Amino acid sequence: MYVIVYGYRTKQWLMGRIPAVCQRCQRTTQQQVVRSQRKFTLFWIPLFPIMTRTFLVCTLCGHQVRVDNKQADAWVKSPATPPSPQPGQSALPGTPGVGGPATTPQPGYPSQPDSPPPAI
Repeated sequence: MYVIVYGYRTKQWLMGRIPAVCQRCQRTTQQQVVRSQRKFTLFWIPLFPIMTRTFLVCTLCGHQVRVDNKQADAWVKSPATPPSPQPGQSALPGTPGVGGPATTPQPGYPSQPDSPPPAI
C-alpha cells in the first residue's frame, strides 16, 4: 500500500511600497505591495504555481485591497519573484553573510543612542 502526500503552500513577499490613500482609514501613507503565490506540493516539494495574487496593504490600519498583478508590477517596476540572497549576503536582513558586512538600519528608524537616557 502506498501513500501519496499532496497539498499546497502559500508564500508571501514584499514587492515594494507606494504612496496611496487607504480606502478604509482615508489617510495617505506608504502602502505595501505584497505578492502571494500558492504552489502545488507533492511530498512537501513545491512543484508549480497554482495561483498568484497581489495585495495593497495599508501600513496604518492593515486594510488589504486586491490589485491586478500587472498593475502592481508596473507600480513597483521590479521582477515579480521572491528576492534571493546574493553571494556573500545573508538571507535575513541585519545579519552578516559569509564575507559580507551587516546591513545598516534604514533611514527613518531610530538608532541606538551612544549614552543612556537621562534619569528622571
